[in-house]
Amino acid sequence: MGNAPASLFPIPYSLFPVPYSLFPVPCSLFPVPFFNPMNAIFVPWLHMHQPPIWWNHQPLGNLEKMLNGDPNSEEGWNAQWFAQAYKNPAKYARDLSQRGLQPRMMVDYSGVLLEELAKLSGDGTFANRHVDGEPLGDVIALWREVLNEYPEAIEFAGTAYSHCYFPTTPERDWEAQIMGWKQVFGDLFGAAALERVKGFWLPEMGMMGEPQRAIALIRLLKRCGYEWLILPASALSRPEGWTTPQLENQVHELRVQGDAETESILCVVRDTDMGIRQQSGHNADGCLNDIRYRLEVFEREQLSGPPLIVPTSDGENGNVMMFEYFKNTFVPLVEMMPQLADVEMLTVSQYLDRHLDGQTPTAVSLNTTGGSWIGGHNSWNEGDRRQAIALRIEALSRRVAEQAAPGDPSWDEARQLLLVCETSCFVYWNAEFWFDQADAFLGKLEDLLATPV
Repeated sequence: MGNAPASLFPIPYSLFPVPYSLFPVPCSLFPVPFFNPMNAIFVPWLHMHQPPIWWNHQPLGNLEKMLNGDPNSEEGWNAQWFAQAYKNPAKYARDLSQRGLQPRMMVDYSGVLLEELAKLSGDGTFANRHVDGEPLGDVIALWREVLNEYPEAIEFAGTAYSHCYFPTTPERDWEAQIMGWKQVFGDLFGAAALERVKGFWLPEMGMMGEPQRAIALIRLLKRCGYEWLILPASALSRPEGWTTPQLENQVHELRVQGDAETESILCVVRDTDMGIRQQSGHNADGCLNDIRYRLEVFEREQLSGPPLIVPTSDGENGNVMMFEYFKNTFVPLVEMMPQLADVEMLTVSQYLDRHLDGQTPTAVSLNTTGGSWIGGHNSWNEGDRRQAIALRIEALSRRVAEQAAPGDPSWDEARQLLLVCETSCFVYWNAEFWFDQADAFLGKLEDLLATPV
């Protein structure tokens, strides 16, 4: 998700709006009334990423390349709105909070995107760009203000430094990807903001199904300080008889059974239908209808806990996210909240702190193949070009590990370049431009490793 310019991104949509009930089931029908049954928790989530590219014989952020292009081209037009999209969550969180409202949202930004936003904020590029009548300004400074002054408004999830696809990334590089992101985020926003990062976003929502590899990833996430992750429904084995809201709108304990060992972690699940609709232009009223439908299912099925509804989508790709989402959906929803008795906005960790305390979450397991935001893994591991790139990455990863010399500038550069080579975008789009980007970075790394470190 969030891998390329809007013009390249296929945006699906739902043809079948979900109805909702006007007649909620009374509270007395619930056997364990530890919550207000007339209350659903809504958590919109925006995913943000732009890949690095090899341009004019040097690495460059894709956003910077787009901004430096022909301003009258589609790419040049998109670039300014992409940049504004990366600013929007912080801008609206601040503005709505200053009005006395209570905006709530989840976001995740790849490490390479955060680095690029810091560069463009610091070198004057954003200061000299005006979008919708106002300068872009220092996007990182705005985020720093929001995280310090309104920390309850937006929760960041951690992710991988370069937006790697974990199921195809060498296991030996996972920790560097995870800790690389934490290093970037902590350097930009400080230790207090980093300490509040409790959940993890798997790039492309990619989760492997092999038990031993899944156990290794979960243990690593927990060792790195993460308490929960978000998964697509496609990665999970649906228990027999479960409705979609039962799977997608409850907190679960993901349990993975391996060779004589078990590992577990809390997981929330993407609301698939609402995530698609969020990307394609779900307005505030339609959003409320879908939330109330899920609440009605919980009441009818007498399910425990307030429904947790987490639609996720790219935060920049497509006209809806560039021009419409905040004005037509997010702001009206936040403005409605004080008058609504049955819907509330929280972040995921706020939900867990408030509603999971003392409760035992339902157990779920991975299916045998795992999954991703589009279902399977084919877009990252199928085809000759993708497999050739994966083989080169594996070989170079092994060489970097064998030559390990932390603190040596040449080795540090090689490891950093290796992480960039693992960017999922290079293979996802199945396009020569992106395959060529992988080849360029891999070639540079091969040249670097040919010189002893």
